[in-house]
Amino acid sequence: MKHTSFVLLTSTLLLVPGIVSAHTHKEVMGTVKSIDSARIELVVKGGKVVSIPITKSTMVMRGKDMVGAEQVQPGMDVVVVLAEDDKTAENIKLGPASK
Repeated sequence: MKHTSFVLLTSTLLLVPGIVSAHTHKEVMGTVKSIDSARIELVVKGGKVVSIPITKSTMVMRGKDMVGAEQVQPGMDVVVVLAEDDKTAENIKLGPASK
């Protein structure tokens, strides 16, 4: 009985990380065309313009630090990480600050 319980527990623990991390967030890389309180527009590879909705919970990150949305300016290269719906921006990653 103890052996069966151990095997079941071990099997469950091995499966949980795969279930928890099943969704990988998609990223959109591009150059900021415009940004306002509702959306960010990026020019992506091939010159296509992509509009991505942003929300109050969208975080703007520079490295590991959260910064204000006012730091995002047209012409900047950014990476937008999409939320689980694959449509809304979960966070916007900025490059290192200019010196």
